[in-house]
Amino acid sequence: MTIVTMEHSPRSTRTYGSMLLLREGVVVALLRNTKVALVKLDDESYELPQGARRWPVAWDDLVLGERASMPDVSAQTYVAGFSKAGRTLEQHAVLPGTDVAVCSAPVNPLPFCGWSLSFSPTVPQACPKCVMLVDGSRLEGREGSAMPALGGS
Repeated sequence: MTIVTMEHSPRSTRTYGSMLLLREGVVVALLRNTKVALVKLDDESYELPQGARRWPVAWDDLVLGERASMPDVSAQTYVAGFSKAGRTLEQHAVLPGTDVAVCSAPVNPLPFCGWSLSFSPTVPQACPKCVMLVDGSRLEGREGSAMPALGGS
């Protein structure tokens, strides 16, 4: 991936924007509810402040090339959201900051002082569709797609 602008990145990164533009690197982590990528620069960056090689950069400021890939999305990426039907409580996988589960069910996350309970695919109350979709997203890319193809035959 290549850093092509600094318009959407955090102010602390934009301060050094002229030194970071057109640098190449790889995404090593997701920050701020997946809206910002932690980018590790490829080249030796001794001229950057204290030789920093990892910078928070907004996705909109990056151009992804062949080498770049999305970080592995696992069950730990999702927080738990809950839906209730009668007396049955069901736990769903939800991207942080949203109120719709990966299975498209409307849910209510339970944030507590900025912290949310992590989604656990192994609890008995876990939504089977969410478990399948989360496991499928991790398995995709290994010997074909883990998700069935859309459409006929």
